[in-house]
Amino acid sequence: MGNMLKPSARDAFDLNMADAEMLVELGKLLRNRRSRRMRVERRERIGHALGIGQRRWKDLECLENEAIFMTLKPGHGNWRTRLDEAGLRPLLRQALVAACAAVETFCADRVMERYGAAIKAPSPCLLELRMTLGDYSYITDNFKRPGWGLRQIVELEVRKRASPAPSQIGELFGLIGEKDLMGRVDTLRKVEKGSSTETLERIVTRRNLIAHTGDRKGRGRAAITIPEVEADISYIISIVDALDAVTRPSVA
Repeated sequence: MGNMLKPSARDAFDLNMADAEMLVELGKLLRNRRSRRMRVERRERIGHALGIGQRRWKDLECLENEAIFMTLKPGHGNWRTRLDEAGLRPLLRQALVAACAAVETFCADRVMERYGAAIKAPSPCLLELRMTLGDYSYITDNFKRPGWGLRQIVELEVRKRASPAPSQIGELFGLIGEKDLMGRVDTLRKVEKGSSTETLERIVTRRNLIAHTGDRKGRGRAAITIPEVEADISYIISIVDALDAVTRPSVA
């Protein structure tokens, strides 16, 4: 049997960020650097090798860059021009969405990793969480140990509140008694006070535009580039590295 242990908050973040990085890498891999069509003699060789009828060899196309040479079969040659910088933007937009989701998940996971210790001496913010009669009934009906049921109710609320937005990150970690969190992140990253908040707010604002408006700008859609997304992913990793360090559970 495989290891069934739940991944740590940091391990889950790394796995989720790998998805975002994969989307960017795929975008880089599919960039067409070839300006001209495939040469006739190459079409003939590839068409013959692939068993494509001679009449259709003229419809063969290709993508080429420093990493790949990809043959486009007849009927799909239009992808040669579709996969320009604009054509790769859907991958880049979703990479940014995935990266922000990774931050959100990390924050909720880390708070729950700290919950066991926090509930022994709950912060005022944690004590302010409300429980309905339905929640109470669910706990008493389904758990011999009410504490386990309470944990589930708290976790639902934590995940509902989780967000990559800096202000909401601060509020979420306030449940377990953390204060001035983004200021401490700035210190650890050795950047000016407020820099981490400003950077994350900018990235989250763009994520929201992508998720809620399709990244519309005027009559079209906003430009987005591989270097831009790579830089934002790097910022996110740097910020979460610092968050991880300043909120890591104490070793008993």
